[in-house]
Amino acid sequence: MGFTRGNSHGASIALAMALTAGSAHAQLARPPSPAVGTPADTLPAARPTPALAPGIDVQIQRPTPALQQQLNTRLTPTRFRIEGVQSLPFDKVAAQFAPMAGREVTIGDLIKQAAAVTQMYQDAGYPLSFAFVPAQNFDQGIVLITVVEGYVDKVTVNGNAGRSEDKIREIAAVLQRSKPLRRDDFERYTRVLGLLPGMSVAATVHPPRATDGASEMVLEVKRKPYSFNVAAEFRDPGVRAIATATVQGLTPLAEQVTASALFPRGPDKESYYALSVAQPIGTEGMKLQVNASAFKGSPRSPWLQSIGFEERYRTETQRVGAALSYPVLLNNQQDLTLTGGVYGTNTFERFTQRGTGARAEITTDSRVVHAEASYNENREKLSRSVTLGLYKGVDALGARKQNSGAELEFFRTRLTVTQAHALPPDFGIVLSGAVQYSRDPLPSSEQMSFGGRFFGMGYRAGDIAGDKGWGLSIEINKRIPLPYTYVRMVQPYVLADTARAYINGPGGFSTRIASVGVGVRISDSKHYQLDLGVAQPVGDLPSVTSKRSPRLNAAYAYNFE
Repeated sequence: MGFTRGNSHGASIALAMALTAGSAHAQLARPPSPAVGTPADTLPAARPTPALAPGIDVQIQRPTPALQQQLNTRLTPTRFRIEGVQSLPFDKVAAQFAPMAGREVTIGDLIKQAAAVTQMYQDAGYPLSFAFVPAQNFDQGIVLITVVEGYVDKVTVNGNAGRSEDKIREIAAVLQRSKPLRRDDFERYTRVLGLLPGMSVAATVHPPRATDGASEMVLEVKRKPYSFNVAAEFRDPGVRAIATATVQGLTPLAEQVTASALFPRGPDKESYYALSVAQPIGTEGMKLQVNASAFKGSPRSPWLQSIGFEERYRTETQRVGAALSYPVLLNNQQDLTLTGGVYGTNTFERFTQRGTGARAEITTDSRVVHAEASYNENREKLSRSVTLGLYKGVDALGARKQNSGAELEFFRTRLTVTQAHALPPDFGIVLSGAVQYSRDPLPSSEQMSFGGRFFGMGYRAGDIAGDKGWGLSIEINKRIPLPYTYVRMVQPYVLADTARAYINGPGGFSTRIASVGVGVRISDSKHYQLDLGVAQPVGDLPSVTSKRSPRLNAAYAYNFE
């Protein structure tokens, strides 16, 4: 007999049922398990709050009033005296003025060449460095050119930094050691400042006021020690919401503690609780994160009825992990972050036979080491996000299994890519893809699930899952700005998505979903976003129904401030 839904392994269920209902074993040579791949993948997602972008305010020093009145004055330079050049090759700077020696030029010509030197510094990544022609009498044709190589000498913190001010100054002090100030240093460390929990930091550096290059950097800090947001979705099996409360920066350590909970329990009697603690380390953007979560539920799987079991089963998942991340690349347009860590997941599944009440139970406790690389790029009309992850199970640290065909020492890799293009006039196109590969039969917590917002808008979240699989989607949208206080943006969209999941092992099988849909997003561009849509399944039949009916979806996220 063939099976087309689910995400665990038939051998696991066959063994569990053989222990409690002997006769079932003959029927289950290779069926799927009805358990959802990863419960957390199906939960509503909160909308992140955008951070303030740092900026450098540099104004090239203008000619002094005395020189301004003499721009057309002619002179014949006999020699150039250039002062202050340290970071660029002196010969390259001198070459800008050498052709003028012995020729009649105007003061305006000298100022133009000084501007060319300034551009050389800008191109080399020194935003506070410039060259100018100081007021002088040009005695004996000697022309003085002054180069100012600017650096941050003083840091002023405005706003409410709270108890994190020492941490802010510690990071800013790194910029004070950049002499002259380099643009890549400025962008990196102001981005590091922006990574501090509960802080929005806008940095401005004004040009030097003296020839020694000393400048002042002003940090405008907005602090939000507490935050609360709700993300809700109306998707089968009904309305679900995640409430998230965060406290951050209450001590000089600049820590962040986040707690989340799912409500209401709904017809599937779901519960989900999560706690996360993030701690910045040092001044380079390194962060330690420890998290724990617990999920319980009794979802439906009509497939179970065909083999004599109740369609509702019990699933429980507990997860604890720790990871260390470090941004190896960090500037105003790009970031590349490497993450490494460990986590443990305990999964329990219980199935009840109709009539007899006999129970089959599957337990899988996995322990995993992982490494990830995450790249993000944001430009004027393009944004891109790429994440590559490697995950290796280890048969240690309490790893075990009971009645489970999953491989504890598995290896899997996952790649996700999203790219968005802005098109005129206010149109946009978003392309997304995800793929996971493994040769092993995975624990259900390690499988890749599809459906709902993850490559299956015409299906319920987690409708299919497998040890390996892929998903693709395309969205075309139109952003319509509005002048109203509570409705700043309306964005209609059309989309299409598809996904396929594969189960490894003897008798392995695959399932495919696909859908097309339309929708609209409404937002005040600050507090809330409402997403309303309808999608039509065009792939395999949804797992909990016998027909491909249009599916209504609604998602709402609100950030309280």
